[in-house]
Amino acid sequence: MRRRWVPIIAIFMLIAAACSSSDAGDTTTTAAAPTTVATTLATTTTATPTTTTTPATTTTEAVEPAEGEDLGRSLDAPSAVITVDGDVSDWALVPGLATTLEPIVAEEGEPIDNRDITIKMAHDDENIYALLTVEDDYNWNPDDAKLSAAAALLFPVDTGGPHMGADDEEGETSTGMVDIWHWELECAAGVQSGGAVNPSGEAKDPGNDATCNFDDEWATDAETREDDNGAGAENSLLGVWSHSTPTDNSPGVWYFEMSRPLQTGDAQDAQFTVGEQTLLAIAYWDPDFGPDGWEDDTHVQSSNQEWIEVNLK
Repeated sequence: MRRRWVPIIAIFMLIAAACSSSDAGDTTTTAAAPTTVATTLATTTTATPTTTTTPATTTTEAVEPAEGEDLGRSLDAPSAVITVDGDVSDWALVPGLATTLEPIVAEEGEPIDNRDITIKMAHDDENIYALLTVEDDYNWNPDDAKLSAAAALLFPVDTGGPHMGADDEEGETSTGMVDIWHWELECAAGVQSGGAVNPSGEAKDPGNDATCNFDDEWATDAETREDDNGAGAENSLLGVWSHSTPTDNSPGVWYFEMSRPLQTGDAQDAQFTVGEQTLLAIAYWDPDFGPDGWEDDTHVQSSNQEWIEVNLK
């Protein structure tokens, strides 16, 4: 299904609007398979949220670049034994990258606060894993995803992916494709989300998660994005979220734990190979933005500071 994106304003600012939780719309675009794949770049519940104990962590602290300097952020993704269950203690020995997410543009009216985050990635013989932690207070509403936090990870599918839509001022020229793991929290803490455990839904594209809204999506320009719907389209994402202090408006840390097979056979997915490198971008939506929660363009994201290099060790 087609969804609108906020216009891109710089070469790497490619994360934009979130889809509505209703997944409304009946116009679907199917993209042709990318011509050059570059792996080297490359039943709803209201259960009581679980409390997560923060493990000991190994992180690389964020560094402010000098004016005009390329930050050159990188992250090692080692082999590790990870279980996606909301208990993040098995990530204790995995190195992480600490950085700050910033608004893509200055908004009129209510300011959008920066968010400090840490990203960790790991793999085993079959899957790639990600743990995104975000310092923000707890807000979760089982009836309205926009009154809950939301997050997304993006990976280039082909060599043009990092420059998607950046060849013209209007951002309408597609130079490549990106793979998007987009998560709106329609299921409670501790509940498995994603297409690995949930159906896509009647008349929905294969990338859709009809139960928990952890969707596998793609985009070739900065204006629109779709649930996966092309050759071999599927959603094998798995995610479980938690919060350190799950009481309304309590300060703490969000934990978004995710996995996906290294190789999916889906032409609209990034494919990962151990020993090679991929690129990563991150976005986060804060439900405290306004009385109705976050809006499509009120997110913070990592791409102001270029892509993050992820080395699969």
